Amino acid sequence: MKYAVILAGGWGERLWPMSRRERPKQLLELVGEGSLVAQTLARVAPLVSVEDSLVLTGAALRDRMIEELEPIPPARIVGEPVGRNTAPAIALAARVLAAEDPDALFVVLPADHVIRDTDAFRRALAVAFEAADSERALVTLGIRPTRPETEYGYIKAGAPGAADGVFEVESFVEKPDRETAGRYLLDGGYHWNSGIFIWRADVFLAEVERHLPEVAAALEAVEGEPGTVRFEAGIERFYGEAPAVSVDYGVMEKADHVVVVPCEIGWDDVGAWPALSRIWPTDEAGNVVEGQAIVLDSEGTVVYSEEGLVAVVGLSDVVVARTAGATLVCPKDRARDVRAVVEELKRKGLTEGG
Repeated sequence: MKYAVILAGGWGERLWPMSRRERPKQLLELVGEGSLVAQTLARVAPLVSVEDSLVLTGAALRDRMIEELEPIPPARIVGEPVGRNTAPAIALAARVLAAEDPDALFVVLPADHVIRDTDAFRRALAVAFEAADSERALVTLGIRPTRPETEYGYIKAGAPGAADGVFEVESFVEKPDRETAGRYLLDGGYHWNSGIFIWRADVFLAEVERHLPEVAAALEAVEGEPGTVRFEAGIERFYGEAPAVSVDYGVMEKADHVVVVPCEIGWDDVGAWPALSRIWPTDEAGNVVEGQAIVLDSEGTVVYSEEGLVAVVGLSDVVVARTAGATLVCPKDRARDVRAVVEELKRKGLTEGG
């Protein structure tokens, strides 16, 4: 049977002050109808029933997620007591699903992605499910690049796989500089690493046993069904013992049989403020304006206001974001450093604003 695991932890620090702990990115309605996490659930629904979805989120956000994803039974929304990156979270999900169904096949979906071509996504996912099941492969969706992007990791595709549309993964590549990203774009064999994975639960758990024995050992503490006292006690112990490691580094880069399904699905992970220029309408000068704002003699700016009027005059390639209690101004090419502002707020014991 097919299942969906939605990763809805984190809170989008690089989109501060719009994204905050009490209202993180995945709960925002950035494009289309509904929050990003609600859209993620709806997007996969024709292939996976709501009852067969499992959501992992921060413990502090669990009640909000239950409200936001009302069709999902509350027991299927698991609150992580502490963040340990993606590998432990996915391993926990695999253990839960394998206990329910020895043949469980599941897709891992980050809750903060924008995917414009839902039909293309579902077609690619169907191919990936088949490869994961018939070949017992670890499968990822690779996004065909449309620009020389330096903020994403890349996947280099190798030889064709056993089925149409599937390729062996030759290597995973770290975020490149702009010149290298330009070469990847021209090469045609490189794809953005989407962070969307598909595999059998038993196959993934075997890889965790091989490559992340500390995570596998910590998993032994997890017993019982989600929602029970026994299960909650188990995940407290698990997250207290498991190391923090990404699934890319901990498993995907080390496993023997990894394949990629290249696709064009209108994908964006909306990681930082400049991404809004790709998903929100722009004027003839490339400005994005959301909320009450006046923009004069400016180009390439992102202007966002939740409260009050914002006026921008004579600026190029900047971000101006105003919310209740906080304002951000920075060059677009420094948007990745917004996370440092959040860290400084923590260090000084200040609130995030609003």
